Amino acid sequence: MKTIILKTISNAKVNLALDILGVSKSGKFKGYHKIQTVFAEINSQNTPKFVPDEITIKATPSKKISITISASRHQQEISAQDSPIHKAALIMLKEAKAKFSVEIIVEKNIPISGGLGGGSGNVAAVINGLNMILKLGMSAERRRRIAAKISMDAPFFIEGGLALGENFGEKITNIPPVKGLAFAIFPAEGRLEKTKIEFSKMTRGIIEKCGRNVEKTIQLVHALKTNESLNIHELVHNDFELLLKKTLKKNIHLSGAGPSTFVVV
Repeated sequence: MKTIILKTISNAKVNLALDILGVSKSGKFKGYHKIQTVFAEINSQNTPKFVPDEITIKATPSKKISITISASRHQQEISAQDSPIHKAALIMLKEAKAKFSVEIIVEKNIPISGGLGGGSGNVAAVINGLNMILKLGMSAERRRRIAAKISMDAPFFIEGGLALGENFGEKITNIPPVKGLAFAIFPAEGRLEKTKIEFSKMTRGIIEKCGRNVEKTIQLVHALKTNESLNIHELVHNDFELLLKKTLKKNIHLSGAGPSTFVVV
């Protein structure tokens, strides 16, 4: 039985805008925060010295479904059966309606829980990779729907680039590439808290101060579409900065909910 091997990379992201619009009060996503955001993919072309995660996927026809995950760092967290990568692989194998033994090897370079979306990017890379290996022919929209079952940031990474994210961040509208748009990233180090914990810090009092820059986000999307570089710099914002005890220096912003920071250069 022939083993198919695919090697791919998994990039990071920053949120050029992140508006927290409130909390869902009912339904399946009760307690989730409604947001409006602008995602930008971080890669080795637009960010000097950035090193992506490297992912190798091996799939072999088998009598039963099996998934093995190994990682260069954070082995226990990444390889657990309830890990996002494991969930993504299992969903895709079930979609294939075929039995495979899958081995996934993750060379981790992006900090976990740093606000750079490394884990969500891994999820999307596995979904895209297995879609290719198993010849499922899924559309990007269908892959995004699968990704949203695992992480609200993961749908963006299915195609990456630039995009407006709405609802909980999983409703994606692509924005055309902007020539010359580049970043400097300052990854956070040490023991970092997960996005879920960061959102839990958004108390009612803080949330009442959020969502006041929605018009600014609309202007940012327009500036990106028309390549108005000066306006792009001035329109970057993030409601999570309301949680900071110390104001960041001018033009430096949180990369997302996590503690890493960035600047548009």
